[in-house]
Amino acid sequence: MGLDISAVSKLEPIKVPEGIETWSDEWYDWEMDQGGDVYNVWSSPNFPEQAEGIEDGTYISRDGQYTSFRAGSYSGYGTWRDWLAQATMGGVLGKTGGATTMWASADSGDYGLPFMELINFSDAEGTIGPVASKKLYADFRRYERDIMDWMDEMYLTRKPITPPGWRQEEPQPLDKGDFEWFQRQYQEWKNAFRIASDNGIVMFH
Repeated sequence: MGLDISAVSKLEPIKVPEGIETWSDEWYDWEMDQGGDVYNVWSSPNFPEQAEGIEDGTYISRDGQYTSFRAGSYSGYGTWRDWLAQATMGGVLGKTGGATTMWASADSGDYGLPFMELINFSDAEGTIGPVASKKLYADFRRYERDIMDWMDEMYLTRKPITPPGWRQEEPQPLDKGDFEWFQRQYQEWKNAFRIASDNGIVMFH
């Protein structure tokens, strides 16, 4: 079990004929005749900001881009997201004196900070629409050097990254594999949000 991510662009609404049950044999036969890939979009009511720009329903992408990747196990993705949050606090907000504001902003639903639409989102299922994707893609591009410089410093100095509420008595520092994995995942997420920025979605499943 774990978290998989898919992203697609250039979605257009499509009407499903009456009487066709979703995921039935008739559904797949109908889908094959549409000349594109069909998606059922569902957005979590707990995160309406992330869903902005697309409504729940059935869509088709005939000439859009698509990507998918494994975000990791649920705990592995949670670790990666914690590292992103910590790197944002240290590598981005720390330069402006705002390093203590990120977790409070996540709790309050303040989406003005970098990566907040991803950090304050489900770690299991849901959809991020084109508006939030465009903002997140800009964040991944704008802050990449600052994030990677901070992560590199943590790796080279062997300083452990300890998220808020950490209970482990002896937190372990990053090793080379950890750092390289973080970098690879960063690029995967950046590409997913690039694709979804073009009237698309990023899907958690």
